[in-house]
Amino acid sequence: MAKRIRVRVGSATAEGTLYEDKAPKTVAALWSMLPIKDRTIQVRWSGDAWRTENNYELQPADAPVENVAGRLSAGDVIYYPEYKANLIKVGIAYGKAQWLAPFMVPVQVALIGKLDAGLEDFVTQCQRIIFEGPLGVEMTRIE
Repeated sequence: MAKRIRVRVGSATAEGTLYEDKAPKTVAALWSMLPIKDRTIQVRWSGDAWRTENNYELQPADAPVENVAGRLSAGDVIYYPEYKANLIKVGIAYGKAQWLAPFMVPVQVALIGKLDAGLEDFVTQCQRIIFEGPLGVEMTRIE
């Protein structure tokens, strides 16, 4: 049975599947940490996406990034392990995105899941973050 999560941002809730087959270690670590309550932070360089405010160390600093993502689309769930900058985040795209460092340099992130239910309202809510500031986010298991 696939691992499924529920993500609530503000008043919107979406559900999705974690990619156990493509990122088994990262997904197992996230699953063990759930539930997570945090705030969304709009990403500065990467497009229509946000990341968690707090850090979540799902893999050791020297671990390879599983299932490296390129371009992202609405509902993609990622893990951003940038230890040098102390940015160890979980993030979600709500439109077109690609994880980038300053000066548009692509950064390796793990694509760990996809939200596939309730996405339309979720995207609409997330689009407000850039204008209204951080919103509360809660990630939970669906069991």
